[in-house]
Amino acid sequence: MKRKIVWLLLAVAALALPACSAGGEAPSPDKAVLIYASFTPGGADQSAVERFNRTHSDAKIEVRDYWGADIEEARQGKERLLTEIAGGHIPDIIDLGLNSSVVGMLPYRKMAQKGYLEDLWSYIESDPELGREAVMEAPLRSAEVNGGLYMVFDSVGISTLAGAESQVGNRYSWSLAELRDAFVSMPEGSTVLEYSYTRSAMLYYMLCMSLDSYVDWETGQCFFDCENFRMALEFVRSFPETEDSGDSGGVSREIARRREEGLQMLSRTSLSNLYDIQICDYMFDGRASFVGYPVEDGSTGSAFTLPPTKLAMSSVCQNKEAAWDFMREILLSQYSDRQAADAPYFTFHIPVNRADYDRVIRLFRSGNFNVCHTFHPDDPPVSLHTPTKEEALRFEDFIGRVEKADLYDNDLYNIVEQTAGPYFAGDKTLDETVSLIQNRVQLYVNENR
Repeated sequence: MKRKIVWLLLAVAALALPACSAGGEAPSPDKAVLIYASFTPGGADQSAVERFNRTHSDAKIEVRDYWGADIEEARQGKERLLTEIAGGHIPDIIDLGLNSSVVGMLPYRKMAQKGYLEDLWSYIESDPELGREAVMEAPLRSAEVNGGLYMVFDSVGISTLAGAESQVGNRYSWSLAELRDAFVSMPEGSTVLEYSYTRSAMLYYMLCMSLDSYVDWETGQCFFDCENFRMALEFVRSFPETEDSGDSGGVSREIARRREEGLQMLSRTSLSNLYDIQICDYMFDGRASFVGYPVEDGSTGSAFTLPPTKLAMSSVCQNKEAAWDFMREILLSQYSDRQAADAPYFTFHIPVNRADYDRVIRLFRSGNFNVCHTFHPDDPPVSLHTPTKEEALRFEDFIGRVEKADLYDNDLYNIVEQTAGPYFAGDKTLDETVSLIQNRVQLYVNENR
């Protein structure tokens, strides 16, 4: 009887073996599970995750979605993720999310300063296929916190304000006082930006690059009660409260007319390739100056705009080598010359990988494109010439000058915007408003240090 039981058990085991094989590899007790917190609409790059899991025997990535199906779920997911991190349950790989006014990305700078994130420069420098010479350093340096780099991304654009060099000067930075001085010489009836911009829009564009300069997160001090900030609020208050109620076509035609007649000093623009240099020059009927948004510290007034996916590694990640092996893919060369020519996303963003950047510059300077740009639907398209070597050097020089990324604190901006509302409406004085902003931001800083 015992012999029959033994044979029966052996037969069951023999049947179980192929069944296990057909269902996939059984997880090894020594295989680390890396938690990937996804906080971007559309979720993680599943093909990259599957490729990693297929090619690594020592680690497996498990994706956890914190964005959900809609904005409300995204807000809840963000709060849940931050609560988990504060409680010590930190994912190994973290997608920091979109820097939008609706939800806002995770508080990258605060997370880095609190020691939640791993500095990635040493990984880049020691990587056999990377090193600092293999990447465009300026975009990555713009995301540094106290000299450490805690996120990686594959491409950038540049957000700036452009104007005619003859009007605003050949420079890449200016203060609000210098902007106002330049505006004094404009013809009567001129506007700084599009005439239809409201106070709300101007508050964002005048403060988004400089807001962080009013807070010292290391000491916890705030500096809103100063002349520069008062000047900014007074300047913003001079703009209309509501936008033009005309039809969108009429508004865009009026904007185009005012540009052509020299009645608009600056244009908000984004640069992502060589042709954008030409477009700005054409817009101002001469050489454009990328003077940027007003700042008070002398830094460049433009900023890199970052892509949706920005990956960080937890400082307590259980297998940092495996996590980096996944994250490094975002910095490697993505395309051959032939693939680049067929990839609109690649050619209309600035790659962080140096070889890909050089490939794009060669591609645009090859003369194989017939590019036209339409400034207004009613106007005929303008043919753009093959970018010159001088334009390529000008473009790279500008990239090297940009020092900041669009990583402003969304919660901090909301405090300023909400508190300034009664002043713009005439219900509070400037002194009262500045004092309230100073106190409310100070409370926010104290709670989040």
